Amino acid sequence: MTVSKEVIETILDRILLAPVKLYALMVSQRPNHTLIEVELDHLGHPYGSVSLLECEQVSRKLNEELERISPDLNYTLKVSSAGAERKLVIPEDLDRFRGIPVRLVYKLEGSNDKEGIFKILDRKEDRIFLEPFSKRKTKGSKKKEVILELKDILKGNLYVSI
Repeated sequence: MTVSKEVIETILDRILLAPVKLYALMVSQRPNHTLIEVELDHLGHPYGSVSLLECEQVSRKLNEELERISPDLNYTLKVSSAGAERKLVIPEDLDRFRGIPVRLVYKLEGSNDKEGIFKILDRKEDRIFLEPFSKRKTKGSKKKEVILELKDILKGNLYVSI
């Protein structure tokens, strides 16, 4: 017996309570086994991190629903947070994670892809205003602002500095 990704999404829509929402869902069907991987996002947390308790609650409720609708299903369920260095959904996350360091891969006209770590200062329409990020504190020196066009950002993820 199998269960579709759409059925699992419908169940998650019912059991997830704001500010926790679905970030990603992967369902891998194998001949006699299904792997279900759920990644959660917390809209109220600065980095979107979901607690272990929240993951446990979603896992328990999803297990109960799967057992109810498909008692013969042989599956493994993994529920986790999307992670502190998650992939960014562009452009939405550029507004959401303003002020937080991000690693961006971008292109500039006539050059190869570039990569940098920046703090998001602002976004106005299709322009992103960034400040280069450094772990070292520099006294008195103002960092040069970088402005990128939204179309030039190839990918990005949150960056956690230690």
